[in-house]
Order: sequence, then structure tokens, then C-alpha cells
Amino acid sequence: MTSKERVRAAIRHEKPDRVPAAYEAVGPVNEKLLKHYGYTNMDQLLERYQVDIVPVGPRYIGPELKTRKNSRGELVVTSFWGHESTLHATGVDTYPVTTHFPLAGMETIDDVKKGYRFPSPDWFDYASLAEQCARYPGKALIFGHEGPFQMVTFLMDMEEFFLLMVDHPETARYILDQMVAFELEFYRRCFEAAGGRLDILRPHDDYGTQISLLFSVEMWREFFAENTRRLVRLAHEYGAFYQQHSCGAVAPIIPELIACGVDVLEPLQKVPGLYPQELKARYEGQLTFHGGIDTQSLLPRGTPEQVQREARAYMELLGAHGGYILMASQGFEGDVPLENIEALYSVSREL
Repeated sequence: MTSKERVRAAIRHEKPDRVPAAYEAVGPVNEKLLKHYGYTNMDQLLERYQVDIVPVGPRYIGPELKTRKNSRGELVVTSFWGHESTLHATGVDTYPVTTHFPLAGMETIDDVKKGYRFPSPDWFDYASLAEQCARYPGKALIFGHEGPFQMVTFLMDMEEFFLLMVDHPETARYILDQMVAFELEFYRRCFEAAGGRLDILRPHDDYGTQISLLFSVEMWREFFAENTRRLVRLAHEYGAFYQQHSCGAVAPIIPELIACGVDVLEPLQKVPGLYPQELKARYEGQLTFHGGIDTQSLLPRGTPEQVQREARAYMELLGAHGGYILMASQGFEGDVPLENIEALYSVSREL
């Protein structure tokens, strides 16, 4: 099987020749791995690890995105959504912290219409996406950016948006609907440019903490269900699968995601409701699961042998008949020893 065939079979709950795998890591980890193996590019690393899924996306060509230095010498960058992020360096990596929220203080639809400009799908070079797709003919191709909830928390402080959902729900719905209107056209142009070569649409939305959802199931249904269905329908219209990214304890909305037509849920974390035995018992054949190899404890502090045992356990529990994609529970951070990353990708994936 090619990677594309393998991933598509697994998501359809058909047994592939081996469990497919994905890969994500912060920049310094990629740099360390390339140096460790003597490689010059990421394609070599992905081939070594037999990674089946490759991310692609169109190039931004819209209005100039301003950058500046703050008083501490930190770089401040502006996104095409209009929020500013300050790049904060630690001993491990450089992380963005949102320091300007363009929707702050807006309570009415009129406030939003007068005070904020939503991005345009015209701001992207879709031909560049087609070129990327042509580069990886045998790989499963995944694309997508922050979803409406994730992005709105960059445009407005999360607590402020929660209050808006309660006190001014019509404004909250308007903001989310406008964001999804952009995404639907943006993603449609991506699908058209790719000519049927995109396999997975993956919006990023973090609906949970490590102990619970950030809001009730009823509120998720009220504010996010219909737009999720719209995005799912778009993906399926173009023969692609829909993969919902959401960190946290999102088990209470798994039935909602299934009802919306979601095909894949990632990541699996060691949080209530997302343990593989529970997922197998409740949802086998209904949803494909992605990840689960723990980045908080096991990968940073475990042995390579423990990592491989855990990976085999996840594959055997969730992937015996398709329905599982091997990956860590999050992208690899700098505290994960390289030998544990290598252990994860060198474990036998045949079942």
C-alpha cells in the first residue's frame, strides 16, 4: 500500500498493511533529529520514520504582516487575522503569546462590523498548494488551520468570549459564522487547486482542559455543531476526511462529533474518557483515533522499551481493524529524548 492508501483504509476502518503514522514536533526537535541523522531536509526524516501523512497549505500573499520589536527586544508579529503575538524565548523553544486582541471590548454585531476586518480568501496563492501536492504523490496530505473557537481566543480573551456567549450570544454566533464563511471559501479553493489530492481537512480547536470541557455539551451544540457539520460536508464533497483536533478531555462531545460526520479525532491524551480501552468499547468502527503516546510523562521520562510497549498496546487496542493512526499525544517537545522518538517510529506496525 502507498501511504495514501494506508491512511484512507485505516480511516474507513479497513485493515491496512500496517498502522499508519503521523509526525509533529517543535522546530528545535526537528533540528536535533536532522543533525543526529546527518540529514539535510525533513523529507529524509519522514521517510526514515515511515511517516504517512504530510501537511501542506497555500502560501500567504495578502497585505503585509507587520513585525516589530518590543521594549524587551522580543519580536512581535501580526497574523492575517489581525492579532499580535509576542515571541517569548525559553530554554527549549520560542513560543507565541497573544498580546493584542483585535475583538477586545466588542459586544454587538455592529461593533464587530465597524471595528474588525475578517481575512479574505484572496490573500493566498493556491497554485503553491498544488505544487506541494505534486511533490508528495504517494503520501496522505493533510491541511487546515485554527478552527473558529481556537482562532476567536486569539482575537478576544477566552474569558471575554465565554461571557459574550452568555450575555450576547447573537454576537458570538455572528463572529463564529463569519470566521467559518472565510474558512469554507478558503478550504474550497484549496480543494479545487489540489485537484482531488487532499486527503484530510484538519481544523484545530481546543475544546477541553485536562479534566473537563471548557463549556457544556449544550453550549458546544449551540455554538459549534452546525459549523462543524458545514466544514465536514465540504471535506466529504471533495472526497476528503474530516479530522477534528481538540486537546483536552473532550469525551462528552464525541457523540456530537460523530453525529456531525467527523471521521478522525486527535489527539488522544491521558485524560478522563480518552483511555483506549474505553474508546474501543464505546466507539469502535464509528471514529478513527489519532495519537495517544503520552508526551507529558512517558515520552520525556520513560525508556525506549516502555514507549514501544505503549505504542503496541494502542495499535492493538484501536487499530486491529483500522481506525487508528500512530502518533504522540502532542507534537514532540524538547524534553523528549531522541531515542524515545526513534523507539516510537521503529516499533513494528504490522498487526
